[in-house]
Amino acid sequence: MTTAAIVAAFMVISLPIVAVFFIDKAIIASDYAKAVLFAAGVGLAVSVFIFPIAFGFERLVMRGGATWKVLAAFAPIASPVAAVLIFVSLFKFQPSTVVSNAFAVAILFFMGFSVYWLSLWSLSAVRYGAWRFSRRMSRGRRFG
Repeated sequence: MTTAAIVAAFMVISLPIVAVFFIDKAIIASDYAKAVLFAAGVGLAVSVFIFPIAFGFERLVMRGGATWKVLAAFAPIASPVAAVLIFVSLFKFQPSTVVSNAFAVAILFFMGFSVYWLSLWSLSAVRYGAWRFSRRMSRGRRFG
């Protein structure tokens, strides 16, 4: 499910590229298919790369104290902010090609981690909420 969320996010991000294919009639359908498959492939690759990091982070959050829980709450906000700061620094400092390629990977990581973490954490939160709800209902208690 989480991997599908990453792939879907990259498909949505690539929608402006897809719009070009509908606007410009000279572009053929195979180019459109290549663009869509490329976006899905990038999403899948990012998902495979991020999974161990997000899984490890989730274990630290579950076993850690309040500090880790605060970090978990701010991770979806901090990741896109870090990506934007890196993106702005690319224009501000104009680094070499190797550094700008590393920055591009870092931007991709932070944006992918944000989507991945939100979907992973949201699924865990929904599962935990359903478990608590079923426990309360089985004991015959009301909400509160």
